[in-house]
Amino acid sequence: MNNLNDNLISGIPVVQNQQEFIIGVFSIKKILKFTKYTKRLIISYDDENNPIYNDHIQREIEKSRVEKIADFLIEDPEATFPTNIVLSIPLRVIKSQNLNGGFIEILLDEDVFIGVEKENKQVDTGDIHITIIDGQHRIRGIEVAIDRLKINIKEIIKTLGRGSSISLQEKLYYYQQRLEDLLNIQLVVSFFIDKTLEYQAMIFSTINRTQKRVSESLVSSLFGLSTKDSPHKTALQITLALNSHKNSPFFNRIKLYGGSYERNQSPPLSQAGMVKSIVNLISESLREAELDRNRSRKDLNKRSDSSSKYLPMRHYYATNQDTKISDIFYYYFSSVKETFKRKDGTSYWDFNPETMKPTNILQTTVGYQALLRILNDILIIVTSDEERTNKNIYTLYLDRSKSIDFGDNNIYPFSNKAANLLYYDMNLKIWPPTSKDDVRLQKRKEIIESAG
Repeated sequence: MNNLNDNLISGIPVVQNQQEFIIGVFSIKKILKFTKYTKRLIISYDDENNPIYNDHIQREIEKSRVEKIADFLIEDPEATFPTNIVLSIPLRVIKSQNLNGGFIEILLDEDVFIGVEKENKQVDTGDIHITIIDGQHRIRGIEVAIDRLKINIKEIIKTLGRGSSISLQEKLYYYQQRLEDLLNIQLVVSFFIDKTLEYQAMIFSTINRTQKRVSESLVSSLFGLSTKDSPHKTALQITLALNSHKNSPFFNRIKLYGGSYERNQSPPLSQAGMVKSIVNLISESLREAELDRNRSRKDLNKRSDSSSKYLPMRHYYATNQDTKISDIFYYYFSSVKETFKRKDGTSYWDFNPETMKPTNILQTTVGYQALLRILNDILIIVTSDEERTNKNIYTLYLDRSKSIDFGDNNIYPFSNKAANLLYYDMNLKIWPPTSKDDVRLQKRKEIIESAG
């Protein structure tokens, strides 16, 4: 079975207890094109989509166990691996994801293959984006077996060059055949799409629990995790809750990792984008969010003198009030949905559930980001918890900008520039300028001029 053509991974979607993953069959030769064992662990990506590594964690393996697996593969012509290799694919390297004839097709970014090639040439130089949740000893054992076979073949050919030997020729044929067979052995692979480190650790411990007890220290050493909460974990829980609640303005609006969606029919917001947007209201940056992972919640109330970014959700996270964060999103975007309507009374926020194709900027990711900036501005003024969880308070502000024609795609095409223009248009409507020198007017003018 050939499930990797033109950077496209193909597999069958599987659902277990409302959790989705993908199962495919790949030869070892193909698997080693998109992943390999590495000590380093990518824990996130920065705002420029560059990998962030956990500097404190090295995913060590037992060398003796690896060598035994390599011996097994080289010496036993009937060697098999019937159990799944479990991998995690970050959304960062997925160019597209479609459902085709019952199979999920995932197109991988070229960075995946470039990173593996670099790492093969020199250790710690390539970024291994598709990480191994379970099976690192098997993958490393396969790599060692392949390397040993290639070295043995090279040495025998060199020796045979100095004279003929039947026994060496037989051994050469055996090693060449083993190498070919090994490279083409098919493995069952389970893919989880962009799961948090906490979730990956849970998968690892669950898989291995039935074999022998997995210590918390082992999980921690492999994934760099503690039992503490993290901004990412909280953001993910809020995202999933908002997407699943029938009365939520985000109901079925978020494209979940591993979800099965028809080609060109997927929700307008991505799970990654939603999680990132919430984390950005808790932590200074994605890198700081990783540092916050290792701090207790209450310590997040303390900020350095150099911290200037307004983080309206940080206090709620620090004081274990995650529901306040989800409530603010719920009531603010419910107000967006009910306030911004066309002349026929339909909401600009609502999209066609049949096509899920955005028809105006409010239904897009960039439109969501513009609305989130307005929310941030409102929260600077509205400081009491009671008012922040009152939909009518948000309506008082948003109502001032409802005259904007959100459906005019000439003014607001689905672009970052248009999102910036939308933000300033809304901001100026809600808080009108008191003079022509208002900096917002100048910034709006610059956006229009740069758009041509």
